[in-house]
Amino acid sequence: MKNSNDKQLCDIAIGDAVMELFNQDAPVSRTTLLAQLEKMIHAGVTAEEVRIARLALELVTNSSTADKIEQSEENVMSFRAKNVSADDSTQH
Repeated sequence: MKNSNDKQLCDIAIGDAVMELFNQDAPVSRTTLLAQLEKMIHAGVTAEEVRIARLALELVTNSSTADKIEQSEENVMSFRAKNVSADDSTQH
């Protein structure tokens, strides 16, 4: 993001995309949100609308990737914690 104004405009674009999905009685998921943002990119009338829709799409895409990495790291930590707690050795 270039600045906080871009962030605010991206939040608005994402909100608009979610509202459009609600209006269509469509399920709201990352997949449908990404598809709706793609539609907004292609439907953009001005260069600014297209730019903001692309930034919003990038934001949602990056958020999705970050969540997967975080979830993967949590699973590794959980697995390690289980192995440590299962170790009933008395070594100090």
